[in-house]
Amino acid sequence: MVLKPIPMQRIAVLGLRKERQTVVSILHDLHVVQLESLSKDVATLVRNERDNETFRQVSDQLLRMKAFKTVLPPIAAAQCQRFTSVDQIIQAAKSVNVDDKVATLEKEKEHLLTQLKETENNTKLVEEFSFFPEDFNVLQLKMAHSYFGRVDSKNYAAFRKALDVNSQDVFVYPKEGKDITNLVLVTFPNFPPHALATVVQEYDVKLEAVPKLDGKADQLLQNLKAKHADISNKLKEVERQLGEISKSHYVDIVCIEEQLEIENKKLEVVDNLGVTSDSFALEGWIPKSKVGQLRSVFEKNTKGTMLFELETDEHPPTQFDNPKRFKLFEAFIRFYSLPEGKEFDPTLIFGIFFPIFYGMMVGDAGYGLFILLVCRWVIRRIEGGKRDINIMPSMLSKFALNILKRRQMVKLAKAMTPGAIIAIGLGFVFNLYFGFHLNGYLFGFLNTHLGLHLPADGTIFSPITSLRKLLLIAGYIGLGMVTFGLILGILNSIREGLKKHAIGKMGWLLFGWGVVLFGLALMHHQHVNPVHSMTGAAYIGLMIGGIGLMFVGEGPRAIMELPSIVSHILSYTRLIGILLASVILADVIDFIFFKTLHHGIPFIVLGTMILFIGHIFNIIIGVFEPGIQGARLVYVEFFSKFYHGNGRAFKPFGTARKFTYHQYELQAEKK
Repeated sequence: MVLKPIPMQRIAVLGLRKERQTVVSILHDLHVVQLESLSKDVATLVRNERDNETFRQVSDQLLRMKAFKTVLPPIAAAQCQRFTSVDQIIQAAKSVNVDDKVATLEKEKEHLLTQLKETENNTKLVEEFSFFPEDFNVLQLKMAHSYFGRVDSKNYAAFRKALDVNSQDVFVYPKEGKDITNLVLVTFPNFPPHALATVVQEYDVKLEAVPKLDGKADQLLQNLKAKHADISNKLKEVERQLGEISKSHYVDIVCIEEQLEIENKKLEVVDNLGVTSDSFALEGWIPKSKVGQLRSVFEKNTKGTMLFELETDEHPPTQFDNPKRFKLFEAFIRFYSLPEGKEFDPTLIFGIFFPIFYGMMVGDAGYGLFILLVCRWVIRRIEGGKRDINIMPSMLSKFALNILKRRQMVKLAKAMTPGAIIAIGLGFVFNLYFGFHLNGYLFGFLNTHLGLHLPADGTIFSPITSLRKLLLIAGYIGLGMVTFGLILGILNSIREGLKKHAIGKMGWLLFGWGVVLFGLALMHHQHVNPVHSMTGAAYIGLMIGGIGLMFVGEGPRAIMELPSIVSHILSYTRLIGILLASVILADVIDFIFFKTLHHGIPFIVLGTMILFIGHIFNIIIGVFEPGIQGARLVYVEFFSKFYHGNGRAFKPFGTARKFTYHQYELQAEKK
């Protein structure tokens, strides 16, 4: 239904206790029911009962599969599997009997990786301190402490001088470099530890203990490289064996893991069902169109399971039902507030009017084309994964990603695309191309060669000279939007049984039209004296009647808010205000540029910079200001007339599958 979420039905399912696992599996696979807590009167008659043994087995096997996935090399799973019961999936999990072998290989792998890292670190140290001429084994003294050190070369002399105070108890072997001096430092027992700590801190010396190394640098490096190669080969053999296990079991593991995750969720539902000695009960929300399908699947796959449609005053959850091209605008409605399940869904209205308002406020073909190209680039780069063209500085890209997620940027770009197209069309009508007037060349050619009589200056409709008409058009748009919103509000109130609210909104509608018609009559110098003019009497009658209905429907408070209806209508004139601001700014930028062309090269360069920077600035304003104000005109001036919001999203019970099949999908499709 247009402008309405998908109609929902509250249901109750009653069945035999032995069938509860099957029923929950059906609900999971069909993915059409949002489960809810049992009604209070039903909850008092049933109890909850947990199947601890099954839950434990599923949890244990799920942990095993996750552990295998962590250890084993991943392999693409191209095939799916179907499991028909909890017993079958647990048996399938137990059949993957490689725990001991995987654990042994993983332990060996961790040990080898530790050795490999240690060997790599020792190799780097020996290479860095290869200037030490002796066997590194001499540094392994029981009564001394040996260190590898690094110090800024400009601090080395002072550091060495400080150590000379205890020269009898310290040995230093340095290699001075341009920036860093490396050194081998040995302190003997009589060297005060606190003195070393003080000197090291004062001169910012980086020290680390000498590891156990045996041999001179050249020979040691050869030994370490040989050891590294040996460890690497052993590691490759371990990984090969893990890879062989993956080839045999990894696909099964990912399929089993997914099904165990699903079974875990289903068991949580089963454990929370209301049960008696031989039956169970559950409640939830389902789209009305799916009730018959669900009942049919129950009849085919269970015995004695009954589905009842319940009457309730509770607001149902909301599931949007919009045409595919308008689904991206659902994010803007969620940002404001999700509609309640029975009220109007304004997504379609937002998707139509937001681009129109945006295009009207930009109103320049050049700006519209630039915005359109940027939007398509964002969509192409993020959604399409095409990174061959880069038109945005990296700093600006990072700033944008800090504000919006990639998915949100794509939605915003898609929402702005129709508005940019409308801006291009209006820019042609207004004869505006980055503020320049270019239609004259085209129209002159068409007039000369085709005998047409198009305007010589190329302007079909000028925002400056036709300002009054544009303001009237904006006013009519405002009147139409406010009227439409009030009509929807009246229908909402009638549906909810709020007659006084409906009467009050009818009063707002009559009063608004009375004020507008009276104002238009004054603008056209018509006689509106109610004593001598029936038209004037009718307009004043509308206003007085509207005030009376407002008083009946909403009380004295409504009288205090009378100016708001007029302000909401006039608020739509900002469409023209923002357009004019952009047009005038572009005209000033172009005027300065043309003026600099009559002076020297420095002025031309300056004018070109002003032209470029000025239009970039105007485009940035043209991206944000029309977007914000266009959304505001819908959110505030329109939604406030009928929209409640505060709805909750429809979240059906189920899981998206990648590696397993639905058990009951085929039955559902046959229906």
